[in-house]
Amino acid sequence: MAKGSEIKKMVFGSVGAIAAATIVFSGISQTVKALEMSKTKAVPTSYSIPYTKPFNSNIPTDDVKKDYKIKFVGQDQPTVNDMKMEEAAELVSKNLWRIFQVDLKGKTLDMTYYPISTTRLRPKWDVSVKINDLLAYHYTLDAVTGENLSTEKSVYHDADIREEMDINPNLLKNSQEYQELAKATAEKYQFVSGKVTSAEYEGQVYQANILGAQNVTIIFRVKSDKGEVARLTFSRYNQELLSVEFNSWIEEFELKVNEE
Repeated sequence: MAKGSEIKKMVFGSVGAIAAATIVFSGISQTVKALEMSKTKAVPTSYSIPYTKPFNSNIPTDDVKKDYKIKFVGQDQPTVNDMKMEEAAELVSKNLWRIFQVDLKGKTLDMTYYPISTTRLRPKWDVSVKINDLLAYHYTLDAVTGENLSTEKSVYHDADIREEMDINPNLLKNSQEYQELAKATAEKYQFVSGKVTSAEYEGQVYQANILGAQNVTIIFRVKSDKGEVARLTFSRYNQELLSVEFNSWIEEFELKVNEE
């Protein structure tokens, strides 16, 4: 299945996992589309932002301000009730450092605002930053509360990863190693509130970009004793964390599916 400059071949263990893939990749396609829209001059960040602590942010309070630039892309403008673009950018910067240890010095954050619509239950800030041809990061926040919705490290490798490696049959029988990795990662970064109680296998993915670089992934749904869920994706190439879909993002998607 091709989308833009990417090819993703998905093999899932359940119908629910197919829905999971839809929401993971739809956010990416929105970002790509936004980057093709109107662009304005990038401005350096040189401000101190006095915003209140965002919902479930778990961001460090003593990190150093990153010397990045921000650029508004897209058409819709935020309202007076939404976080300012600078506020959203700083929050994303802190969270990208917390989760992926991304150094944004000298980078440009492309900012897209999406208002509430008939298919969108809340306004959102989508943020995208390209590092190079093989690596980019994406982050989505609630535009009002700053609540984390989803994030992705989009990375490809110039390695011997063949398309027939889209699914590892051994992981269908036993994915315990990755289950433990998913639970430990969710606990470490507090992706869900409470104690992580389980990690359920959802699927495997092969993907390649237009340059022929590739990656293979595995997806898990983690649950906590407080009823929260998060969906985590790891690379099967090197076991690094690639994406997180937070509880509210998953709930919103499932709500829309149930209404259809």
